[in-house]
Amino acid sequence: MEYTREKLAHHLIRALSYTSVVVGVLALVVWVVMDRTAAIAVCVGAGIVGGPQIWLAASMFSRFGAQAPTLLGIAKFSFSALLFGVWFAKAQNPHPGPLFLGAIVVLVCSPVFYHLAARKEN
Repeated sequence: MEYTREKLAHHLIRALSYTSVVVGVLALVVWVVMDRTAAIAVCVGAGIVGGPQIWLAASMFSRFGAQAPTLLGIAKFSFSALLFGVWFAKAQNPHPGPLFLGAIVVLVCSPVFYHLAARKEN
């Protein structure tokens, strides 16, 4: 069975949809337990990790991605690090705990949900 760009997109959309629900519920819990700015930090942390993951997945099937997947991976992590740096430099109260909680949830949940989406299709 050939793995095409369309299958990647389908599995990625499904995985990110489920991950978004988990992040949303987590942000709601953090809002109730802490405050609104901490809940925003959860969402920002998820976006800082999720955005470069989406870019990497979209780039893997490009001409450049086939030639240098290692460089794309390095660029993904560099972009995430840059975004974390911008957040800590610009936010008045960066809430590092909730920020990294959102990032960790995306790092853990998105591959699990991606695997389940791909397994369900086969």
